[in-house]
Amino acid sequence: MVSSTTDRYTRIERRIYGGREARVRLAPDEIHVSWHAGQPAYYGVRVGDHLKDADRDVASPRIAEWEVTEITPERVVGEHVDTGERKEWERATLERALVGGNYATNLSDFETVAVHRVGSWSAHDDRERGRGYHGRPYVTVIVYGNNGEDYGRRYRFVEDGNETDVELREQDVSVERLSEQMRARFGEVVRETLEAEGYVVHEREA
Repeated sequence: MVSSTTDRYTRIERRIYGGREARVRLAPDEIHVSWHAGQPAYYGVRVGDHLKDADRDVASPRIAEWEVTEITPERVVGEHVDTGERKEWERATLERALVGGNYATNLSDFETVAVHRVGSWSAHDDRERGRGYHGRPYVTVIVYGNNGEDYGRRYRFVEDGNETDVELREQDVSVERLSEQMRARFGEVVRETLEAEGYVVHEREA
């Protein structure tokens, strides 16, 4: 089952994979598939990215891995990173296989960021044990990578009553495991998004 919608910029097809809806962006030279209802999780593949014969983005000498050398509306071509062997996939089949966990891709970029404010100073009361959250307000940031995974941080306000100035409180262990390059990119994306939301980020990076 496929339905298609078009906006000014990008055509999107809705497809059913394994009983759930996936949204497939019809960009001719890159793959972009989101499949998780209510969340902007997605798989994205561009030329230069790697495809892995695994159900998630892991590294192992026993996992076959191809560097993507070509993407067209009909096919995807890769070259085995160890042997140089050429492999070709039908594009639609590969998109389905990514959602189904038959292939994975490496993390090379972050496209979507969600920022959530939790609590408020007006409701803040550390002694309150009633319904709802009454602790110190904080801000969570969830960043979605092109490998289908998400990476989170939590920020606290630097002073009681302050509505804008935040500093890093904690982050997911998965962030700490990123390469130096991707960790720097992650920090850049988070800072830009928070600033666009009106927050002032104070340096206390992990």
